[in-house]
Amino acid sequence: MKLKNAISVSAIIISFFITIGCASYQRIKFDETFLRIKPAAPLPEAVTKKQPVNLYIKIENVADMRTSYKNRVDLLVNNFLIEPEQEITNVTSDYAYRLSLQPGVYKIKALYYASTGWEEKSFKILPRDEQVMVFSDKKAILKVTLRKDSWGAPADKVTYFDISYDSLENAEN
Repeated sequence: MKLKNAISVSAIIISFFITIGCASYQRIKFDETFLRIKPAAPLPEAVTKKQPVNLYIKIENVADMRTSYKNRVDLLVNNFLIEPEQEITNVTSDYAYRLSLQPGVYKIKALYYASTGWEEKSFKILPRDEQVMVFSDKKAILKVTLRKDSWGAPADKVTYFDISYDSLENAEN
């Protein structure tokens, strides 16, 4: 009987210390707050829909009526396929994407599909840096004009986006 009481008292004491330990606050330094403290909940959808465009991507010279008929592009942001905002036809020359993203680092690539004779081949279009930084107070701009051979395939072995940053107010897009 005494052993049973001793075990019960021990369990109560242990649970008391666990409760006190869980109720204590975690301490961090002021310069760690940005990375360590996450929001308690996401912003309401009405607020997030009003976010300005902070990533603009333009891919020029995709298709035409001559050698690039039916050529097209797929854009991937963190492995999500993004649909262009304008209607795409077999001869759409320029693809534009105006995105509002949360600040952070993103993996962006485009796949250029070219009908090169009897088959369709895909070619990557990449930023020079593997990842693209997106900010809340400025716009990341990725642009490329495709240079093509006589079959409509890229003339360059590797095609890269030109990346620049501009204020949110200065926008052609």
